[in-house]
Amino acid sequence: MFTHLQFAELAAAAWCGPALHTAGVHVSITGPVSRPQFGVHYFVAQAGTEYGWAGYFSCGLSCPFAAIAAAVAHYAQAAKEQAAGAVMLAEAAEGHAARVLSAAEQAFSGAPAQEQAPEIVCVVCQEGRDALGQCGCCYVRASELAHAA
Repeated sequence: MFTHLQFAELAAAAWCGPALHTAGVHVSITGPVSRPQFGVHYFVAQAGTEYGWAGYFSCGLSCPFAAIAAAVAHYAQAAKEQAAGAVMLAEAAEGHAARVLSAAEQAFSGAPAQEQAPEIVCVVCQEGRDALGQCGCCYVRASELAHAA
């Protein structure tokens, strides 16, 4: 169903825990081609752990979407247990993963794409945030630079 690269990209896109520079993802596809088993490992930098990393994973699932959702759920459960303030972060991580996986499932099914509203909208410019967390207030768009020249 998925190539290794496609599966890795989907797993990375579904991550909404700590920023990717403090986290990593490793995916695996094992077993015969007719019955592949999918595994996802999220590694998060965490002080106070033996190696400085905490791992959240799921292995041996026959559905790639379920493998990613299970790994994110492990992270969310651990975040909820660590601190009361992390409950919102954990719920946001699960919600983000669910939206990404749902969009991927819809795309692979051949259904027409639906335009989704941005998750976070700036109160000043009413624009959604980009992958770096910036909005129109934080930078000048290339189209505006071209008009100014």
